[in-house]
Amino acid sequence: MLFSTNVGRRHVRLRYLLPLFFLTTSYELVTDYGFVSKKHPVHFDSEFRDIGKAKFRTHPVKGSHEQYQDAHAFLYYSHYLTPDNSLSWKVGYSYLGFDWHQNPRFKEKDYHFVNASLGWVSTSINDWRWILATGVSVDARSFNFGQTGVYYGLMWGRYHFSDTIGMHLGWAGYVGVRNGYLLPIVGIDWRVGQHWKFNGIFPINLSIEYLFNEHWSTSLEVASFGRPYRFPMRAREGVGRFRNGIFEVYSKGIELDMKFKTGRGFHASFGGGWNFGGWIVIKDHHNHHGKYYKYNGAPYVQGKLTFTI
Repeated sequence: MLFSTNVGRRHVRLRYLLPLFFLTTSYELVTDYGFVSKKHPVHFDSEFRDIGKAKFRTHPVKGSHEQYQDAHAFLYYSHYLTPDNSLSWKVGYSYLGFDWHQNPRFKEKDYHFVNASLGWVSTSINDWRWILATGVSVDARSFNFGQTGVYYGLMWGRYHFSDTIGMHLGWAGYVGVRNGYLLPIVGIDWRVGQHWKFNGIFPINLSIEYLFNEHWSTSLEVASFGRPYRFPMRAREGVGRFRNGIFEVYSKGIELDMKFKTGRGFHASFGGGWNFGGWIVIKDHHNHHGKYYKYNGAPYVQGKLTFTI
């Protein structure tokens, strides 16, 4: 499991805490359920990212290249149990492409997943909005829950500190494919005047947004890749002892996006940025004999589309 601890003096704390923000991600398996509405029960969420070729720097594959893509499409249906409590059901599809021709441990490059979850959203406690959610992701080709199923959970609270500030705490975690991780959720969202908004919510959202008007805005965001941090997947077409092996992909980047929204629940964004590079670790089917292969940075583009009806 991954967890952070603070240490002694202020400058030492910052040394350890600041890098944690660079683990932030769009976090496709975590949502704030801000779309939940009595009048508009159906919500659609989609995203696609494409990263250019990046060169490996680990021997003996140094000089080879990989190209990364990911995407998801989720459909939610929400309904209220009481005026302050609602349930939201989700089904969805996720894609991961990791194209590396010189991969020494497995040959498959395209991975497809089916996702399902149930979330409970409550505003019963004064000034709080709590989310409890649980879900599963499984390989869409095999549907082998024992071999490829990853089960995840979320407990996330937002405290309405003032009309411009919200404070966040909770946890998000998952277990499956012989791995398990638990991450804290902690941070703040802050509306500064009419035009600026800051989100510093680890590990979900680190961004600065400038609002031109009620429809248009631009944002500078930190992003992560490889699904949630160290999310495990079963490798296909494994070589030798790595048949049905396990791999994890991780990298981070920064992007500039242009966003458009309407008052009817339609949101779209398009942008791009720079991926700072990262790694893929590949282990055998027992989760042993892992090796990290590190690669350099590359440019990328992304697009998002959501709407509520």
